[in-house]
Amino acid sequence: MNYAILINPKHYLTYNKNTEIIINSEFNVLNKKYNIKNDFNIKNICGLNYLIFGTEEIEKYNKNISNLSFALGLFEYNNEMLKPIDKNNIDFVNNNISSILKYSGKTNEYFTKLMLNIGSNLLKKEDNINLLDPICGKGTTLYEGLIQGYNCYGIEIASKVVEEIAVFLRKFLETERYKFNLKKEKFSGPNKSFKAEKFIFDINKNKESKDNKHFEVISANTIYADKIYKKDFFDLIIGDLPYGVKHSNITNEKQNSFTRSPKELLYSSLDGWKNVLNKDGLLILSWNTFLLKRQEFENILKEKGFNVLNDESLINFEHRVDQAINRDFIIAKK
Repeated sequence: MNYAILINPKHYLTYNKNTEIIINSEFNVLNKKYNIKNDFNIKNICGLNYLIFGTEEIEKYNKNISNLSFALGLFEYNNEMLKPIDKNNIDFVNNNISSILKYSGKTNEYFTKLMLNIGSNLLKKEDNINLLDPICGKGTTLYEGLIQGYNCYGIEIASKVVEEIAVFLRKFLETERYKFNLKKEKFSGPNKSFKAEKFIFDINKNKESKDNKHFEVISANTIYADKIYKKDFFDLIIGDLPYGVKHSNITNEKQNSFTRSPKELLYSSLDGWKNVLNKDGLLILSWNTFLLKRQEFENILKEKGFNVLNDESLINFEHRVDQAINRDFIIAKK
């Protein structure tokens, strides 16, 4: 049986001429994990683009296919006719959580979901995934991770932004009527090397649900990641490195070279990130290739004890965002 995934038209605005390459790459990573079918293609039907593929086990893969970052709808495709199929919604919280906030410098939520999907489809582990965004900004990666049912942890250097995340999430959970507990803690590094503040949420869908998810954000410098969290704790570390473009309304603080230079941030932080990543975990970082060439990025990761994954389906995500940003992401293991 053949099926068609309706491609979200917004992806053609997000990725421009690279859209179909990126869509093919994301589906190929999923296909390799579950061996759905090797032959698939993008076809225009009545002015809309669909990814056409075949499988005899759509019920088995519906959840994974429905969660693709570009999937707007799912259909049976037979003799040029489309019959809608219900998408298997796996969202832990309402998926509008990451699209509500609008601000300059925000990472596109479709791109964030793409990175999360690539990570989850490369992991051996499928449940109780611990996700860290060590440079979380206003929390887009954390919100997308919560949608997928991950335990989410974020580090952000600006204390005001961390407070904004806590206020926003609390209001969202109250409005959507989720059951949750929130607590605030002070935190100090070894020998009081640094001080930080944590906001900790424990979230359930409702009073009857026993499926509890942990959401935690801390105001601290990411170089202390392994002083804050346990060794080998995280399955995924996903972050959006500085693009070298100043967004003064994010922190309302002076941004120095550390907060705007991806190379300096990497050299300062990778040792700590490596320590908290488990042996089967993945590091996925997006960055502006105008500031750092891919080969140089790979060399830094190798120097810091990482193995870069360079499978063909994992190196075709580069795309132009604007005249100052050409974005890509890189995947590595310890």
